[in-house]
Amino acid sequence: MNKDPQSATQAIVKWRQLLGDEYVITDHEPLKQASTATFTTSATVIAILKPARDQVAAAVAVAAEYSLPLYTISSGKNWGYGSRVPSTNDSVLLDLGRLNDISGYDPEHHLVTVGAGVTQRQLADFLLAQGGMDWMDCTGSHPDCSIVGNTVERGFGHTPYGEHANFIGAMEVLLADGRIIKTGFGRFDGAKASGMYKWGLGPALDQLFLQSNLGIVLSITLWLMPKPEQFVAFYLSAPNETALEQIVAALVPLKRSGVITSLPHIANAYRVLGGMQQYPWPMFSNHPVQFPLHGDVLSQLKKQWQVGTWNVSGALYGTKEQVANARKQVRRALRTVKGARLNFISDSLLRFIEIFQKPIAFITRMDIPGMLKVLRPVHNMMKGQPSAQFLTSSYWRMKTGPDGRFDMDKDNVGLIWSAFVAPADAKNARQLMDIVDTVLPQFGFEPAVTLTLLNERCIDAVVSISFDRTASAPDGKSWDELALQCRDKLYQAMFSHGFYPYRTDVGKMAEMVHCGDPQYLQVLADLKHALDPQGIFAPGRYIASASEKFTGAVSN
Repeated sequence: MNKDPQSATQAIVKWRQLLGDEYVITDHEPLKQASTATFTTSATVIAILKPARDQVAAAVAVAAEYSLPLYTISSGKNWGYGSRVPSTNDSVLLDLGRLNDISGYDPEHHLVTVGAGVTQRQLADFLLAQGGMDWMDCTGSHPDCSIVGNTVERGFGHTPYGEHANFIGAMEVLLADGRIIKTGFGRFDGAKASGMYKWGLGPALDQLFLQSNLGIVLSITLWLMPKPEQFVAFYLSAPNETALEQIVAALVPLKRSGVITSLPHIANAYRVLGGMQQYPWPMFSNHPVQFPLHGDVLSQLKKQWQVGTWNVSGALYGTKEQVANARKQVRRALRTVKGARLNFISDSLLRFIEIFQKPIAFITRMDIPGMLKVLRPVHNMMKGQPSAQFLTSSYWRMKTGPDGRFDMDKDNVGLIWSAFVAPADAKNARQLMDIVDTVLPQFGFEPAVTLTLLNERCIDAVVSISFDRTASAPDGKSWDELALQCRDKLYQAMFSHGFYPYRTDVGKMAEMVHCGDPQYLQVLADLKHALDPQGIFAPGRYIASASEKFTGAVSN
């Protein structure tokens, strides 16, 4: 890459002429914020570009002319994985937030095309305005997060359409040389099945542009979920640690047989409590704080919020007959979880609880209003309606809660997500948790985990390392430093047991692009050289430099 500061200056002049001054940002404070994540990073941003749809190719051409690295973002809210921070130093951010068109909505075939800047909120509102007969799948992140950004990272949600990458019907991709390609049948004029049969004819290129730096995804055509005749959510709370194996053993057959089509989430107490409140600082006003929180204090919070050691959320979708049958089978299967409490919540039951929350709270002695603050957003999320409520868990270790903006980078929230995939069975679920329970407390972090049944064959463990970047750790240590050490130790332990991440944060990319079969890595590097010979697209992001040669065994 070009390290000549004069080149950057000349490029910025051309970008200003092309985009206009307001869409080329070079002021110190915005660049500093763009170089800040929820954990320690070192890469810097020298400019931020905000092109319109018809300006993207020309903006890329200027970067190629001056050999300047571009790092593409959609909303920049990739919290826990790097926010907006690029994968290499002195990069230019290409912000695609203005590509926010929603087009091609086809209610008969349940399709819609969204630009790279379309947010979860925008699509959810659009579908409601169209009558609400189609649902999207959303994540637990902010409503203003990009749909394309999450999808190309192979993110996942909760509904039967939860594995987002599986429901891409077509893609529109800009290559480094300015060409724009459409995948699937999109390359054929007038193809009626474009967006419906994703593979098209011949080799399918879609996967090359997921978790890669081979092109810029301008838009995707999504398959939407037709609104079901009936929807019922289910929640299970189990008091014992050994319930994890019983829960997985019960859910996996239901998933494999198609009784459960959603992506059930299995969260431990730490993960759930983070969504209900912050760390109980007042309880330690006269005592040294616990890092991690444990013992009687943890038990007291679990009792207060009626939170189990393990907690399951999922949903049933279909006709009235299908849901009634699935409900019976779920109840029968989860009876094997000792001491567990299982509840089914329909739309009408939830409305009843909301209307009569005060008398219900009086009778049950439970904080029903507090529980509803989480229950309603979870319920809606499983119907494709996003909420920022779940981001409160990231403020677990902060002394003050979020103010509604949820700008974690500005708020100095410390957060690293690590996500490892394993076979969907009780033995591997327990092994994942044993590793997490061993590693995180060593560094003073609560082992907060959610295990998601991504499909009938694999489970994903999302581990949350949460801290306050402004606070001092015990013995005057830095929480930032401890968090990175914890993450690295966690990766090492997971690798040693054969568990690998489905995505990684920007700080681990330099290591991960050199992990695995050297022949596979070389093919990726060859593709990078063929499609982006100057290496201007996000150098080091999931694929090593095009100039590298992999000749020997690569250690994990």
